[in-house]
Amino acid sequence: MRLHLVQGSRVEAELVTTFAPESGVIVYRPPFHRDCGVPRAVCQFRTPVTDVRAIEVPHGNHAGRGALIGAGVGGTLGLALGLAFAGQTCVAYPGFGGDYCTRSSAAVVPVTTLVGAALGAGLGALFGVGSPAWWPAP
Repeated sequence: MRLHLVQGSRVEAELVTTFAPESGVIVYRPPFHRDCGVPRAVCQFRTPVTDVRAIEVPHGNHAGRGALIGAGVGGTLGLALGLAFAGQTCVAYPGFGGDYCTRSSAAVVPVTTLVGAALGAGLGALFGVGSPAWWPAP
């Protein structure tokens, strides 16, 4: 869970005791991946409910959003690359006597666009997996 404190800071935490609004105090410890300098069994913090502005719980991640952003960026770069190649009137292949030349096709544009979008979506999803999505606690 994540606590938004009245003073403006945010704290990621794991509940130690069951929370009820009438209890008056939230007892928590840092998430498993954070150390508080003492053995985990005794690492506890107490915050009065009046000092907490909002409580959020994790709900999935941003993989889908990252994939969409990555697909947009990758597709745009792929489109630009495809247009650059399609704009070439002739591509020379060294080693074929120097006079062998083939025309690049406009069909390269959709291919580079799709490949760029696919690679961008994959990278964006990988970045988004590491970013948790938070929702207000019920």
